[in-house]
Amino acid sequence: MTLETRKKIKLGIFVSTAIILLITALYFLGSKQSMFSKTMLIHTYFENINGLISGNNVRLSGIDIGTVSKVEIRGVTKIYVEMSIEEKYAEFIGINSVASLGTDGLMGNRLVNIEPGINYERVIKNGDEIQSKEVLSTDEMMLTLDKTNKNISIVSEDLVNITRNINKSKGTLYSVLLDTSLAESVNNSLNNISEISGILKNFSSDLLQLSTDIRKGEGVLGELTNDNSRTHVQFDSTIANLRISSENLSRFSNTLRETMDSIKFAKGSVSTLLYDTVVAGQLRSSMANIDSGTVQLNELMNALKENFLFRKYFRRQNKNK
Repeated sequence: MTLETRKKIKLGIFVSTAIILLITALYFLGSKQSMFSKTMLIHTYFENINGLISGNNVRLSGIDIGTVSKVEIRGVTKIYVEMSIEEKYAEFIGINSVASLGTDGLMGNRLVNIEPGINYERVIKNGDEIQSKEVLSTDEMMLTLDKTNKNISIVSEDLVNITRNINKSKGTLYSVLLDTSLAESVNNSLNNISEISGILKNFSSDLLQLSTDIRKGEGVLGELTNDNSRTHVQFDSTIANLRISSENLSRFSNTLRETMDSIKFAKGSVSTLLYDTVVAGQLRSSMANIDSGTVQLNELMNALKENFLFRKYFRRQNKNK
């Protein structure tokens, strides 16, 4: 092997080593950005980390403050996650802060988001544990979205079938939806109901006012409901008098009925005058004759007054009156 060949081999090994070292340095600088800063360790527990691995970022209010240093399974549904964060950010993280899983972009790497606590008693210290909360993962969201899409598809098909049946049948629902005259009738009915409601409202107000006046003892009804009022006494007296008058009228009616029965079945002159039709006819004829005689007598007297033999006599009588 010549000297020139050995030099080329040594140069190749050197270049390869330098490239490997550069790649390693870039990896550590990219995944562990805080390797040269003073850090502290805190931890939390999750039920499902959804692909979170060591080296993923830890963020506080959108700012990278550290990395995930360790991920371990500590139970069936208990996963220990240790985080290395820079100490300069510790003053902004309370002991009641909450950690949750997130994604760096829509399809990026998993990361841990820390929500700073509010009104916390103290800030975190090295080795402290903070609470965690589970959030809906992308896979779960996709499954939920898939179920939602299927449900929407089923509902859309049912809605199309219902609409088609409504258009074919043209029944009550069709009339309710598309018949304008029915809409006008419903609108008129609603207007009538509104007017009736207003009337009832006014009537209720008047009735409430009347009830208030009665309770206060105002008006006739109010005075009647007041036991100590003079009107109430007069009303009671009037009712009593009406009751007595009603009893007297009832007794008079019974007496009159008994009298009429006695007259009807008796054989006296009163019974004859009231119930004998023959006598009634004769009596009417006699009254007619009397009326006729009276007229004729008046005419005779007038003729005597005009006669020269009796004219002085009647004048003398008038003067004496």
